[in-house]
Amino acid sequence: MEVNTTEEEEEQSLQCWPPAVGLLPCLVFFHGSSEKGQTFYDISECRCHVKNIPGLQGKQIGTCSYGWLVIAGDSISDDCFLLNPISTKKIQLPSLAPDFTWTDCVLSSPPHRPECVVMFLNFGFGILNVKSCKPGDVEWAGQDLELHDEWFDDSDWGLSVGVHKGDIYILTCYEHLYFVEFNKSCGITLVDLKVDDSTSPITRSFHSDFPTYLVETCGELLRVHCYILHGQLMDISVLACSTEEPRIQGNRIYLTLPEDRSLYVYDLDLCCLEVCLPCPNVKADWIENDWILPLLEDK
Repeated sequence: MEVNTTEEEEEQSLQCWPPAVGLLPCLVFFHGSSEKGQTFYDISECRCHVKNIPGLQGKQIGTCSYGWLVIAGDSISDDCFLLNPISTKKIQLPSLAPDFTWTDCVLSSPPHRPECVVMFLNFGFGILNVKSCKPGDVEWAGQDLELHDEWFDDSDWGLSVGVHKGDIYILTCYEHLYFVEFNKSCGITLVDLKVDDSTSPITRSFHSDFPTYLVETCGELLRVHCYILHGQLMDISVLACSTEEPRIQGNRIYLTLPEDRSLYVYDLDLCCLEVCLPCPNVKADWIENDWILPLLEDK
């Protein structure tokens, strides 16, 4: 009887979120086919937590913003919803067809606000496939948008999507920054802000070969280019916001790259890069990693 109780308690513990999730930034690795579950890395304590959260089984994290996760199904599931890891509140979204492929996702604002939009994007060569909805909608609004660069007279493609003060922006390979404008019928128009016309064609081509992100911090939307060569950060164009959270060191940039278990930490004060393997016991068949971010206000 005691053994059964212990096993039950262990199972319940595995299904509980780590204590830092929702309060502090956490990196989560999704295990591969050989072992279902997740490994969470708490950057404040440099500690790993192996879990088996039912709400994440067979799911993918589209994005994490404002303390909410956008959860999408995998190739055999069409389930899609918003999840708050602290309150465990779940807001159902329209089903997302399993055959729909997406490369990025954004949540424009907290789901209780009427202007909140959930958007999945698929970056293709010369075309941007978008599906968007508001919490409470019964279906997704889909639209295909053309991307073209006049300088090269060539098809463009998306690199990153970001949110600033509730507005959605898209950055492309040829360094166009588009503002996503919604009309009354939920149709989308891309407005080219033409903020970087001075960038040379060679520089544009060079930037497209490295990870590029749009990051909102300190009330600004920043473009981040990461040039990492042989474990050395060659260049990074971003400023990190400070934090009053005593368990998190400020003026540091935490980076993860696709298909790479390493965690890169760039110290802005010392201008140096640290590289570590945060969860060495994660098996080689892990399928993805994602950040789960808390709702923090810039001071």
